[in-house]
Amino acid sequence: MIKLIDKFLSSVFPSAHIFIKNKYNYFKKKYHPQLSKNEFIAIIKNDLKIETGDVVFVHSSMRKLYLDFSKGDILSILREIVGKEGTILFPCWQFNIRAEDYIINNEIVFSHKDSPSAMGKISESLRFNSETFRSFHPTNSVIAIGLRAHELTAGHEDDIYPCGIQSPFFKMMKYHAKVIGIGVTVDNLTFVHTVEDVLKEKFPIKTRMDKIFECNCIDKDGNKKIIKTLVASKAVSNRDVTGFFNREISPNLCVRKRIKGMDFFSLETASIFEKVKDCAFQNKTIYLD
Repeated sequence: MIKLIDKFLSSVFPSAHIFIKNKYNYFKKKYHPQLSKNEFIAIIKNDLKIETGDVVFVHSSMRKLYLDFSKGDILSILREIVGKEGTILFPCWQFNIRAEDYIINNEIVFSHKDSPSAMGKISESLRFNSETFRSFHPTNSVIAIGLRAHELTAGHEDDIYPCGIQSPFFKMMKYHAKVIGIGVTVDNLTFVHTVEDVLKEKFPIKTRMDKIFECNCIDKDGNKKIIKTLVASKAVSNRDVTGFFNREISPNLCVRKRIKGMDFFSLETASIFEKVKDCAFQNKTIYLD
């Protein structure tokens, strides 16, 4: 019920929706117990099972974290845990509306160097770090830092399927990458769409539009390039990832925790891919009728 009310307010009264959410989060932060740095590190290591050498894709929401230390320390904490042999990835696309609407209304859809991230403060800060690599994709750019950052982000533009076999989402399975959520639930999980883009027409629901969009983009050297991509169909906007995970994904495949009012999750990509694929062949998906 709360999700339905939130969705209604965001679509009908967007200004009021933002005001209410900001006030709600302000009071939650003010009166909720905070995590210390040691507690946060323990959650990452012990609850989310992140270890030295891991490849980790991170979904996060800074405004939903209640910490007694600077949120600017989160990236350095993660990097220290995975070490020099590890790699950390973040979503780094430049909009938070439907991809089709964004493409239609922007002459230059994506600039590798200048398009800001709309996916949070950490991914935006990484754009200015000389050690990072950003995938050159008009709708689902990923930014990464660490040992395998270049390998995982290279060639993303060669796949018209944003989460297809040339994407970081698929390629990171080679290293049994983990996806974690910090301050967010699995409703934010992009990786679940990888199964759809790999199975294509074998997936029981048509999730992509037929039209291939030709997007005007600017590469890292300032050259204009046309990158082709598919976008999500409007028909699949009604989805429930949390409900699907409750029904189909066992706790040993996906750890989900709520600690001091904050949401955390962790999963291993290859295992989840196989499970979601098996469910798809049984006509079980994240999508609602």
